[in-house]
Amino acid sequence: MYKIKDVPYVGPKTLSILYKEGIFTPLDMLFRFPKKYESFIEDSLLLAVDKTIVTTTGIVCSIPKVVNHKPPLKSLQFNILVDNEIYKVVAYRREFLKDQIKENQEIQVKGQFFKKRKLINASKVNLKPLKRQLKPIYDIEGLYDSNISKIIVNIYKNKMANVYETLPRRLIKKRGLMDRYDMVYAMHFPTPETLDRAYKRLKYEEALNFQIKIMTERIKAEKTYKEPKKYDLEKVKEFIKKIPYELTNDQKQAVNDIFKDFKKNYPVKRLIQGDVGSGKTVVVGISIYGAKTSGYQSAFMAPTEILASQHYETFIRMFPNLKVELLTSSTKNKEEIKARVFKGEVDLLIGTHALITDDTVFKNLGFVIIDEQHRFGVIARETLEKKGTTDIVYLTATPIPRTLAIVLFGDMEISNIKEMPKGRKKVITSYFSSSQKEAIYNHVKKEIDIGNNAYFVVPSIESDRGENINTIYEEVKDLFSNVFLLHGQMGGSEKQEIMDAFNNTNGAVLISTTVVEVGLDIKHATIMVIFDGEYFGLSQLHQLRGRVGRSDKQSYCYVVSNKGDIERLKTFEKEDDGFKLSEFDLLDRGPGEFLGVRQSGEIDFKYVDINNDYNLLLTAKEDALSVLRKEEELAYYLKYHTIKEKD
Repeated sequence: MYKIKDVPYVGPKTLSILYKEGIFTPLDMLFRFPKKYESFIEDSLLLAVDKTIVTTTGIVCSIPKVVNHKPPLKSLQFNILVDNEIYKVVAYRREFLKDQIKENQEIQVKGQFFKKRKLINASKVNLKPLKRQLKPIYDIEGLYDSNISKIIVNIYKNKMANVYETLPRRLIKKRGLMDRYDMVYAMHFPTPETLDRAYKRLKYEEALNFQIKIMTERIKAEKTYKEPKKYDLEKVKEFIKKIPYELTNDQKQAVNDIFKDFKKNYPVKRLIQGDVGSGKTVVVGISIYGAKTSGYQSAFMAPTEILASQHYETFIRMFPNLKVELLTSSTKNKEEIKARVFKGEVDLLIGTHALITDDTVFKNLGFVIIDEQHRFGVIARETLEKKGTTDIVYLTATPIPRTLAIVLFGDMEISNIKEMPKGRKKVITSYFSSSQKEAIYNHVKKEIDIGNNAYFVVPSIESDRGENINTIYEEVKDLFSNVFLLHGQMGGSEKQEIMDAFNNTNGAVLISTTVVEVGLDIKHATIMVIFDGEYFGLSQLHQLRGRVGRSDKQSYCYVVSNKGDIERLKTFEKEDDGFKLSEFDLLDRGPGEFLGVRQSGEIDFKYVDINNDYNLLLTAKEDALSVLRKEEELAYYLKYHTIKEKD
């Protein structure tokens, strides 16, 4: 096997640079693809648009001369003949080429074209017109691109690397893909046509690898035996009858989905995405009771102590038939609660990371609910999942756009809750500039005077880019009697004390960062004021708006911004459907707002553009399933790819 040091033109200095780049073999060098390509595709100057960048080849028809400008700036100037027209070329800082350019010489220039003046302000002057239309730019510090190209030419010339095929031949033919050898060659010696095909192959293989990894996890789960849950349907129906309002059709469907999962003989992962205030908690409560009638315990993990405490209060209020306990780092009688959990005397244990400690042992855990799962690390999440062969429900109030959900969550079933419970009034949303804050404060004062509460949300604790907690506090401390501060740097118990005080005080203002974004349920909070709204995505703004309007009281959301983001904020003002807003966010800001719902590192595409390659990901999902079903193809695939399975 050849080493990179065996390749001609690789001396000691070059070798040192390549080693730093992680290039040790000729094959490593071939797979160090260019970072970008500079286009030298020839343009027609007759058709070119004024002041655009053009590339053209012509015959030098004047003696080049150096022109002095403001010291030390100089330029090289000469004329070229292109299609029987004479054009002037001005090349700044290229005076060193004067003696290398001769009359009647063919030359290629690239630069900004001034059509009326017939002038090209050249940024590139190639004494020998490039035969290739695209020039690879490798961007390896210390090495010229021309030297790298020489190394690669010699690797091919001396047959020093074997580029093996990694995809089943059936898929290459079916999808019209380049062979891997041709793809690698095209990346280094491209034409516009072959480069497009090479990128198609790279994207496809990356998408296929991702989908096979995802679908492997699903198939692995389906091969894991789970005792089907034999729930008592009559008891569940009686339980539902005691809920003081009628379930929406979407809630009923989500409940049915989970109970179908219970009947399966393998553990099921289900993502339930519901708009803010859509009633996910009720769906989960019914399912927990169903697990109880089957003889199983449930665990509910929330990302913060505030949310865990709030879920605890909600469950004991709404579902008195369930034996519920709360376990967080602040819980005083931890050992007593853990003992009851171990004995099976607890139907539902709600908590934070305290649920995953080794000494928290369930008698018969059968159902796990993880709220806003992207806020947990992978290890924390998997530790809870492994405490039993369980069905798992992930809850998110950030709806995932349909296109992303289909291609990125192939290992999960998905239930959507879009329909809102009856009796909820639409939150009145308005956009204001900073100069109109006085009008907002006047309305807040009216709401506070009748005992309602208000949230004031800012992007950060301290910032010089706009509003922060301190500037808003100084602004309103004398306007309102009860003003509380809350931010992420506070400890869990301190946050809980502040939230309890805010909840128990009528006519209060809470100034906060986005720690209030998810899950808080304070019925008498009727106003949400969001400062510097341009710093938030539409989905995040919608989450914040969801902290109000949680009762039959009329609620309001005011977004304050001075930046040129009016169109987007006006969209938020008019639209209250979180699923539609997520689609707007996907188009406006790309998929980054939603990728966090899968854990960091699970999605790390180098070539696939999630925003534009939906059909490719869908195709890859279909092909991944076909590979996993064909033993011979799967064996071939696994020979060249490592799927890292979980322990």
